[in-house]
Amino acid sequence: MKYIKNRIIIIAIFSLWSCFSQNKKDFSGIKHVVIIGFDGLSPNGIENAETPNFDKLIKEGASTMHARSVLPSSSSTNWASMIMGVGPEQHGITSNDWEKNNFILPAVVQGEDFLFPTIFRLIHIQVKNAEIGAIYHWSGFGRLFEKNAVTYDINPETEDETALKASAYIKSKQPIFTFVHFDHVDHAGHEYGHGSPEYYKAVEKADALLGQVMQAITSSAMANETVVIVSADHGGLGKGHGGESLQEVEIPFIVWGKSVKKNYTIDYPVYQYDNAATVAFALGLKMPMACIGRPVKNAFEGYNDQDDYPMAKRFKEPVILPKAVLSKRAGGLFTNQAEVIIENPDKEGEIRYTTDGTMPSVKSLLYKSPFKTDKNTVVKSALFKNGSIASLVSEAFFRVIPTGFQPPVSYEIFYLSNLSGVPFLDNLSPNEKGSCFEISSEEINQKIKDNTAVRFKTTITIEKEGVYKFYTRSDDGSILRVNNQVVANNDGDHGIIEKSGEISLKTGVYPLEVLWFNGGGGGWLDVYYETAGIPKQIMPPSVFKP
Repeated sequence: MKYIKNRIIIIAIFSLWSCFSQNKKDFSGIKHVVIIGFDGLSPNGIENAETPNFDKLIKEGASTMHARSVLPSSSSTNWASMIMGVGPEQHGITSNDWEKNNFILPAVVQGEDFLFPTIFRLIHIQVKNAEIGAIYHWSGFGRLFEKNAVTYDINPETEDETALKASAYIKSKQPIFTFVHFDHVDHAGHEYGHGSPEYYKAVEKADALLGQVMQAITSSAMANETVVIVSADHGGLGKGHGGESLQEVEIPFIVWGKSVKKNYTIDYPVYQYDNAATVAFALGLKMPMACIGRPVKNAFEGYNDQDDYPMAKRFKEPVILPKAVLSKRAGGLFTNQAEVIIENPDKEGEIRYTTDGTMPSVKSLLYKSPFKTDKNTVVKSALFKNGSIASLVSEAFFRVIPTGFQPPVSYEIFYLSNLSGVPFLDNLSPNEKGSCFEISSEEINQKIKDNTAVRFKTTITIEKEGVYKFYTRSDDGSILRVNNQVVANNDGDHGIIEKSGEISLKTGVYPLEVLWFNGGGGGWLDVYYETAGIPKQIMPPSVFKP
């Protein structure tokens, strides 16, 4: 009886090993991996700019435009996740302020003091005499990996020099692993805004630099033994990033080269920390048990892992006019009435919409033609196909004031220095004063400089007793007070982030104050509220009194 049991166990083990062996592709031909990372490159950039080299890699390789970065969508956190195979919960690099001598959350395991082991270290340890290079345009990347694990470590001053150094290194050394980082796209996003013509020009420059590095790879002795991975740390919204929007979190992920499928769309989720795991998989390396990243096996020939949850094809959401521009939400402020126009960028399916702030469904109104509204209205719309929602939901905020309505909000502008948080302004004299219709940076945009603080003051009329929720959405920090009580604290030096808070209010009129600062680059502020019977919306001028 014991013999039979042992025999069954042995057969089971060999059967299991046989299953693994049949699913395992021989990657002995892959001897080199190159990661090319573009700081701040969004899928939108690749879609709307002229990018023949990106397009060529997509056609000749496997890709998704729906990979996701980790939160927060900041550079240090995401470059770390890319090369470490874990999220910030594991590596502890939770912001750009992280340093080896300045952090809050320690790494769960360490390869060297205070640093989660990176793919550089794993290759260095597991491959004898490995040639490993790091060429990075942003100096901050240099503090994220083990210096003793690389044989070539350089921080060029420009993106052009980065491409030249990387190309020369690849040709001369044919390294087993090369990491190339370009920073100029992120600079364009911060200075001009994601989705701006200047941003797309920066993406086109990135495409040319990509072509230069790819030429070095394909003309070298390692041409037929290399896998190239192209990705980004984060996208962007307006002139910033660091928040939770899809525009900031969604990134491209492209795999090209030896044993990679051709013209293949990766239809299962890919996460930032899967990058390092994919490098290890291609090179036949062992990842630490502490890692959470999984190799993107389906990008390679011989693999077709499936389950019940692939990513469904996502159509573009309807565009509500006036459309969103940079950080500004769709809709706007109108006199007497507003016309609502909804466009379908997909040219198929049907648009359904709501005007009460609820999410659209197959039972919602069918959009046929433009319509008008003479009151504050939250419009939400989505594309429907075959009776099901097929896109993300787009939303717009229409605020309507009567002719002759006077600006109910006062503002004070302070030009200061070295701001990293909302300053104490009570003892300071403003440099400028004025009035505006809404608590927003839009009306005073031309007056905003680096290190500018603004104080908005008005009163809010509460017509119905209840619990009210207030939001500030800002880049950089902001604080909202109602009746001299802090309700929403969104302070700090950050990209567009939304924070909220609640307060119980009886009928009456209450003082409302919002403090906001812009430390540098582009800034933004808008303010929202909601309560029972009032959907979340940009606070309209009609609820304010001077």
